[in-house]
Amino acid sequence: VALGTVVCLARSAPKDALARWQRLLDALLGTDHGDQPVPGRFFDRCAVIAATWTLIVTLVLVVFVYQRIPHVPDEIVYVMQARYFAAGQLVLSPPPVPPAFDIDLMYLDAQRWFSPVPPGWPALLALGAAARIAWVVNPLLTALAVLLAHSVLREIYPPRVARGATLLLALSPWLLFLGMSFMAHVPTLVFALAAALGVARARRTGSLVAAFAGGLAVGVVSLMRPLEGLAVALLLGPWSLSARGRRWRLAPSAALVFGTVIAAALVRPYNAALTGSGSLFPITMYVNKYYAPGALDLGFGPNRGLGWPGLDPFPGHGARDVVVNAILNTYLSNVELFGWATGSLVLVLVLLVVRRLSRPDWWMLAILFVIVGIHSFFWFSGGPDFAARYWFLTIVPLCALTVSAARRLTSGPDARARTSFALAALCASAMLTFVPWRSVDKYWHFRRMDRGIERLAELRGMRGGIVLVRGLRHPDYHAAAIFNPLDLRAGVTLFAWDRSRSVREAVLRAYPDRAVWYVDGPTVTQRGYEVSAGPLPPGSLAPERIASDEWERITIRDRRR
Repeated sequence: VALGTVVCLARSAPKDALARWQRLLDALLGTDHGDQPVPGRFFDRCAVIAATWTLIVTLVLVVFVYQRIPHVPDEIVYVMQARYFAAGQLVLSPPPVPPAFDIDLMYLDAQRWFSPVPPGWPALLALGAAARIAWVVNPLLTALAVLLAHSVLREIYPPRVARGATLLLALSPWLLFLGMSFMAHVPTLVFALAAALGVARARRTGSLVAAFAGGLAVGVVSLMRPLEGLAVALLLGPWSLSARGRRWRLAPSAALVFGTVIAAALVRPYNAALTGSGSLFPITMYVNKYYAPGALDLGFGPNRGLGWPGLDPFPGHGARDVVVNAILNTYLSNVELFGWATGSLVLVLVLLVVRRLSRPDWWMLAILFVIVGIHSFFWFSGGPDFAARYWFLTIVPLCALTVSAARRLTSGPDARARTSFALAALCASAMLTFVPWRSVDKYWHFRRMDRGIERLAELRGMRGGIVLVRGLRHPDYHAAAIFNPLDLRAGVTLFAWDRSRSVREAVLRAYPDRAVWYVDGPTVTQRGYEVSAGPLPPGSLAPERIASDEWERITIRDRRR
């Protein structure tokens, strides 16, 4: 029905309106230069407009929808790691009462407490954390990704296709929502595009400097998301072999490999400092300790996975898991790539059916094949957070294929004007309906995380006290823990998890001189954070209080009933 409506809209558009629309497109995208790529300026007017749009929208989303705080457990440890990196620390001291300050994805032993996730993104995020504006970093990187995408596409596609794909990228809800987040996917895209641009310049000019810079960018991708780093290396390595202008044709490829090795090797001393071995990643050590040995490894087998039946339907990892994960991610991409009512992949699917692909289109398909194929060896699809986030590097190829399909499936100025008019209507509809709907229905208080505990602490004057939060670790305690200082002995308000009577008593012994507050979390009150007792004198136990672990068992039992 949606597709039929759009077709009717395009066919019934008056010719004078189409003429005005065509003049607007020509002013924005430039005139048609045929099918040959024409490298352009980095700060192309169309790309700058698109980047400015993404910057404004993502800043609005992160302030008014995401409330400038992390919502997903991964984001929480990214921000925490960025904070102690910014403070010049490699690890934190263990909490005084570890069970009371238990945060998911934090590794704890007798001497250290640290985030095991790869260090690349937290190190970059630390620049914002040092200025206490970590929430600004991803919006800025999102705008940079748009500029880089345009520059890369200009090396491959005609200017009009490259600019059209850049505009589609800037209007992608998938990009905008990840741009408002604290996840590592946008910075990974930025450095993957920087690597591609370096290789593209090396192919065109034979520049060893460009190839070396591209290699450094590939290495940085591996420091952020190692599997994506492998995928980018597999894609750009063969592409660099056709570089021109050198007597020794392998020189740019060698420079690419050299740069990649130099940047990627930075993880070895980091690994050694945390795990004792340069080849053992902290995240592997974490999973081996808290879940099962080998559960995070690539490949197939009965021991893969972390036992999350709601997100991973079958034990282990095998062919049926690959099929299910591919179906889930294809569906999510079709919904959230552009937010079109017709489905976001409709033009790409038509292009594949009619087989009118150009040489650059085949390159884009190769990228899709490698990204999707390499993630088939991992047991997890990525879950419901931010669409098919493990396939996020496919976003630029999908934008390019969509615009190329609109160009190659139509002939003549009138048909192309009507097609572009229909695409503009779909994008406008997505901005007016899909993005606001997703903003308020999904990402506002996503996973029930909000700043309620911070406002409550200010309103009730909890400064300098110890606040025991009852409820689940996520979101009840996590939404409070993000406001804790790095030094859990600092003389400021501290939030602890009231998970059992023994833990509560240990907290009161560890902080014998602090006023005590007891707060019920949103999963307990079914509203927001509420003070159940306090302020109480130091060491005070709240009367007749059910601890979080007891309450959780009661809740699970009632749900089963």
